[in-house]
Order: sequence, then C-alpha cells, then structure tokens
Amino acid sequence: MNRVLVSVVLSSFVTPFSTSALGVSLPLVARDLGVASVDSVEALVALTLAVAMFVLPLGRAADLLGHVVVFRTGLLLAMAGFALASLSPNFLMLCGALAVGGVGLAAVFGSNNALLFQAVAPDRRASAVGINSMSVYLGLLTGPFLGGFLAQVSWRAVFLPALALLLASVVLAGGSSHRQARGGESFDWVGAALFALSLALVVLGVSAASPLFASLGFATLVFTGLYESRQRSPVVDVGLFRSFVFSALLIAAFLNYFSTAALTPALSLLFQEEYGMMPQDAGMLLALQALAMAISAPLAGRLSDKTSPSAVSAGGAALLAASLFAYSHAALSSPSPHLLFLMGVGFAFFIVPNTTLILLSVPPARRGTASALVAEARVVGQSLSNAVAVNVLKGYSSLPSGVSALLLLLSAVAVATAVLSTARYIAMRL
Repeated sequence: MNRVLVSVVLSSFVTPFSTSALGVSLPLVARDLGVASVDSVEALVALTLAVAMFVLPLGRAADLLGHVVVFRTGLLLAMAGFALASLSPNFLMLCGALAVGGVGLAAVFGSNNALLFQAVAPDRRASAVGINSMSVYLGLLTGPFLGGFLAQVSWRAVFLPALALLLASVVLAGGSSHRQARGGESFDWVGAALFALSLALVVLGVSAASPLFASLGFATLVFTGLYESRQRSPVVDVGLFRSFVFSALLIAAFLNYFSTAALTPALSLLFQEEYGMMPQDAGMLLALQALAMAISAPLAGRLSDKTSPSAVSAGGAALLAASLFAYSHAALSSPSPHLLFLMGVGFAFFIVPNTTLILLSVPPARRGTASALVAEARVVGQSLSNAVAVNVLKGYSSLPSGVSALLLLLSAVAVATAVLSTARYIAMRL
C-alpha cells in the first residue's frame, strides 16, 4: 500500500470519526454551552453544510491545479478548524469553527477519490474503494466508542485523534508524485458562488423550517444548472447528468446518506436522555452499526469485483430499507442492537459498488469532478438529514415518539433508494 493510498485512507477516517464522536457528545455540548439538546444537532449541520457548499468548486480546482495540492491544503485547513472547535467558548463559535473545518474537508473530499484511482491498478479499484470505505466505517466505529470515553473527560477532547490523523495524512501526501494539474482552462467563480449560495439557502431553509428560504434555494439551484450548462469550464459538469445511469447512481447515493446520517445524533440523544445511558455506553451501542459497515465493506468490494456491482448495491439498499422500517417500530421500547448491525451491512453493500460505478462512468479527466459529486451527494444528504431531524424531533412532545417518526421517514427514503437502484440495474442490463 503506497503513501498516497495510506494518506487517503487516513483522511477518510477523520470525518466519520469526528462527526460520530461529536454526535455522541451532543448532550454534553448542549449542557456545557447552554443550548437545547435538540438544537445541538445544528453543530453537525454547520460542518456538513460547509463541506456541501465548497466540495464541488474545490473538486474542480483539484482538476485544474492538481489533486495533491488541493488535498494537502484541505488537510491543513481542516486541522485549523478542528483545533478552533476544541477551544470554542460558546455554541456559535463552535459552529463557525466546524464550518472552517468543513471547508478544509471539502477540499479533501473533492480530490481524494481521484487520488485513490491514480494510486491503484485498474483491476483493483473496487477493492481499493472497499478498503477506503472500510476506513470510513472504522471511523464510524471508533468515533462513538472512543468519543464516548473522551467525552467523559471533556467533549473538547473528541477532536484530538482527528488532529493527529490529519497531520499524519499531510506528511504522507507530501511525498506523492501524483500531480496532474491541467492548464488552459479557467475557474468558474460565478458558478461556484451560485452553487454555494443555493445549497446554503436550501439547507438553512429546511433547518429553520422556512419554506421561503428553501424554495429560493431550489430556484437558485435550477438557475445555477442552466447557467453552468452554457459555460466552457463549469464547476458543475451538467453534461454528466444527461446519462440516466450516472444520474441514478448519484441520486441513489444522496438518498442513501439522507436515510442514515441522522441516526447517530438522534439515537445518541434517545439513549442518553431517555434510556439514561452514559456517553461511552451509548457510543458502544451505536458502534455496532459501524462495526457491521467495517466488516462488510471489503466483502462488498470483492463481491462487486467478481459479480455485478449494480446487483450488489440494489440488494444492500433493500436490506437497509427493511432494517430502518423495523427499527422505527422498535425504537420506542428497545435499542435493538441486531437491527443496528443489519443497517450497517445494508449500507456497506450499497455504497461500495455504487461509488465504484460512479467513478467508472466518467472519463478519467473528469474523475476529480466525479469524486467531488460523490462527496457532494454525501454531505448534502447528511446536512438535509440532520436539518430534517431537528424539525421532526421538535414536533413531538416526547423524544421516543420523535425518534420513531424520524426513523419511519428515513425508512421511506431508503425504500426510494432501493427502487432507484433496481431501476438503474435494469437500465444497465438493457
């Protein structure tokens, strides 16, 4: 395993570790900084929204300037943001620091999958994606587990492991020779600004339950697409979406992340505030889902290399939908660890082949953009999932009822993912 691959794998560990560790710590953050427990989920919205706003522009910048340059810059900025987050004296500054870190992670996610494809042989790419995905799931696994123990000392300590890993990733990436900058093309500053503005309006509109802001954001997003379709060097390569298969792959990824992102903060609040668990106990329970992901990701990659990635992803989406639906009924009375495990298996068997298919469906020169679109689907799904979770939980008089309603909604989204994945599988066989 070369230095670039190790660097990418380490960077892929950081965000799921940090977000899941922070998710377990939210009740302590709320008490320490004086905000309502449900409102503390807005910290995760700030982080993922910042990534969503800038990952596509920075993915395009990676195609133009070189993937390693943008990747290393993002690592350094993410370090600065997480360091500031650990020192934040109030909730507003915490959200601002996480937003800074999110911009750095946007640069990382806009370039890391492209670097991954450069670092391995073509016949091992799905397996490499599986290894990288395993790193993500290990981050999700150790985040709740280690974060719960660190939170017992201070919620601020949950950022320390991420800072150490980001530093190691910077050092490893610095020795890379994978630099493929392209000249002769310009950066679309207007398109980048319009795209970032549209996402901010949509997510903040959903978070604040403002139909006006959300509608304005969707309208701006449509206008951005029309504007970008006329640009010679767009931030958003609208031409990629002319393919039904590519569009279906990306939309399915978005729906998958939407249906799962709110689970950790919502269940963390439920386990600690309703069931009376300590942070480390809640973290260990939530880690079961991530454990299943970590175990299943390499298996999903190998199975996809040997069979049909489309069939594997469709089956994974169906399992996730069934598990979420069952959990929506069990959440009122029991943590149901076996269902958490099944959710993790379904998630891994969907996302590994789906990500591979996305990157294989575009020309090599556009893999930086495709990498950014994969990250975009992830973080937009996560941002909207957490924003919706805030509003759903606030709409119920009891936390268990709110969590049950949220899980039922997420299961419906997962059903849509399974249906779309099946339709895409059929279309690819015709």
